Amino acid sequence: MRSTELPLPPYELATRVGSLEGAPDPWAHYEAIGRASRDDLLAALPEGFSLEGKRILDFGCGAGRTLRHFLAAGDPGEFWGCDIDAASIAWLQGALSPPLHPFVNAELPPLGLPDESFDLIYCVSVFTHLTASWSAWLLELHRLLRPGGLLVATFMGEGQSRVVTGEQWDEDRVGMLILHPGQSWDAGGPMVLHSPWWIREHWGRLFEVLSLTPHGFPGVPSGEGHGVATMRRRDVSLTPAELEAPSADPREAMALARNVGHLVREVEGLRATL
Repeated sequence: MRSTELPLPPYELATRVGSLEGAPDPWAHYEAIGRASRDDLLAALPEGFSLEGKRILDFGCGAGRTLRHFLAAGDPGEFWGCDIDAASIAWLQGALSPPLHPFVNAELPPLGLPDESFDLIYCVSVFTHLTASWSAWLLELHRLLRPGGLLVATFMGEGQSRVVTGEQWDEDRVGMLILHPGQSWDAGGPMVLHSPWWIREHWGRLFEVLSLTPHGFPGVPSGEGHGVATMRRRDVSLTPAELEAPSADPREAMALARNVGHLVREVEGLRATL
């Protein structure tokens, strides 16, 4: 089955996962991004990993921009999806369920599913917007993975630095860089950049980092786009505080100081506006 044979969501739902304005053919653009995301996610999996017999969760699936291409390609596996946007999930439930298993999730965990429910969880442009809740959600995804299960997550790093911050990338001074906290989702929500060293240090406390590509996702030229991390569940039990605790790496302090500087400038800008 080709993706063009599957129903497309209403335009207003499609644009909630990325603007289609300015594209010569908005729906071709929507399809291309979803197809590239599916292809790049599969490429990020370890050699020999098969979807056959696996249960897979798209965490933050929207209206199924990526999920639809697993269906179109006839990929084996049982596919689930969740999102905070009830309208997108309602459309998926009416249009592509079955075979998909879509459900609404709250802004904070838990997801209400049993431990060890999935073999693979992937998230496209989710941790790129999570600020205070990132550690709780990472722990929740860890809980939902079976022993040896995989988490594939995209992040904004070197390939998005100029677009998001207007600054040259300086990895030593970017840990987890939070911009525009509290910004409405209609305006794109908060923006969060991550450095590979920070991901290895903090996410690596819960997961074995198998691969980490700093840019190129989904299917964009080298040096641009999101990064993608592929990680295997560790058999550990941690708290949010333990995940968030700074390491002894001196870059932690430099990164925090830079983040404070950005937030101060945002506050100054808001004061001037008011």
